[in-house]
Amino acid sequence: MKRLVIAVVILAVIIVAGVLESVAANKTFDELEARLCALETAIKSPDDNALDEVKELTAWWEDKRAGMELYTWSPDMRAFSVALAETEGSLECGDDMNALSKCQSLLTMAKNIRNILDFNAADII
Repeated sequence: MKRLVIAVVILAVIIVAGVLESVAANKTFDELEARLCALETAIKSPDDNALDEVKELTAWWEDKRAGMELYTWSPDMRAFSVALAETEGSLECGDDMNALSKCQSLLTMAKNIRNILDFNAADII
């Protein structure tokens, strides 16, 4: 009976940890998507300073990525950092069209990373 109780407690801890991980990842990627849309708008608008926007996004992402890597990991999260740097480089060179293209890639990468990290029925099967 003691082993059964221990097994149930361990199972409960694993389930709670999985739920908390999923909630944290979804919250992070919701904010990331909003920030990427703001960056896209800034790139399209000549009045906004898109370079400042991408630098702020990069700093925010690196902080979140470092935290997320404590409990989950995907090589795509690091590749996302590289794509952000490429976007910043395009903006520094004044190549807004390339930066806009990179921004679209970032949006797609963010959705893919979310799907990889998010829990779904396909993970069980």
